[in-house]
Amino acid sequence: MKRGTKVAPRSSGVSLHMFTEADLDDLHEGTVTVLDRTGVLVESDEALDIFADGGCRVNRETHIVQIPPEVLQGALASARSSFLLAGRDPKDDVLVESGRVLVTTFAEGLLVNDLETGENRPSTKADVGTHCHIVDALDQLDLNLVSVMARDVPTETAALHNLEAALPRTTKPFNMSMVSSHEAELCMDMAAAVVGGRDALRERPICFFGSCPVAPMNLCVTLTDALIPSVRAGMPFLAISMGMAGGSTPITLAGTLIVQNAELLATYVLTQLVNRGNAFVYGNSTCTMDLRWGASAVGTPETALYQAGTAALARYYGLPSWTAGY
Repeated sequence: MKRGTKVAPRSSGVSLHMFTEADLDDLHEGTVTVLDRTGVLVESDEALDIFADGGCRVNRETHIVQIPPEVLQGALASARSSFLLAGRDPKDDVLVESGRVLVTTFAEGLLVNDLETGENRPSTKADVGTHCHIVDALDQLDLNLVSVMARDVPTETAALHNLEAALPRTTKPFNMSMVSSHEAELCMDMAAAVVGGRDALRERPICFFGSCPVAPMNLCVTLTDALIPSVRAGMPFLAISMGMAGGSTPITLAGTLIVQNAELLATYVLTQLVNRGNAFVYGNSTCTMDLRWGASAVGTPETALYQAGTAALARYYGLPSWTAGY
């Protein structure tokens, strides 16, 4: 099949439901209670101001934000189940919508296996470009992203170097993470320069940004500082929960899904308080902890259940989901 050929949404034709509607109702009600009574930790003063202005209860001393059910429900009323991720070439446009399965690589690796020497070495800016070039050529992959980090550049500007390495080497929609509002603004300026300005970037977002809360239920400053300016600019935003059951989240499936759901819905509420109707992707890379060794056990049956639960809850709220594949 030639690249750019229009194809129907990828679907197996089989609808697999591992959670009943009653299961999802229980997980939702548990999450509503956690958000309302326990709340989430929010490090950023700017994010605290936004939550407070949006009707949440904010404790300035502890940085705890409690989200009332009516605020959550109001945010969910503006959930978007579909949106465009634009390619620099329109043939690479991707419509994110219900029933469409999209595939990309994992991110953001710190080492590469050097094909010339065989050694595992720190990844470089050149590796970022090489990986993007490979993904760009593979019809089986719909999106491009920072597969490995540029570790041969200053940490403070690594995101800018990643984007500089990627943009000339892919025409597919591109995802990346950032750690500050300054980085977010500069990355948007770089992308806008490619497409003809910020208005053009909003209309056809060739990239979208993402970040992660810290389990359990901490909307860390790197998450909110990246989110607020990019969402104000109308860019789609991806939040990825990365709990470890038995370590940073409860050992039970339901407990971990509720903690994860609280993190992601709190992040979603923030996006809607910043820019109502902004596109949001509900994501996870949750796994279990190997309690003997204290390591991440990613290739387990439990991990598959977390991914299934994530997809089910995202459908429940009418949001696109992003799950890991191991």
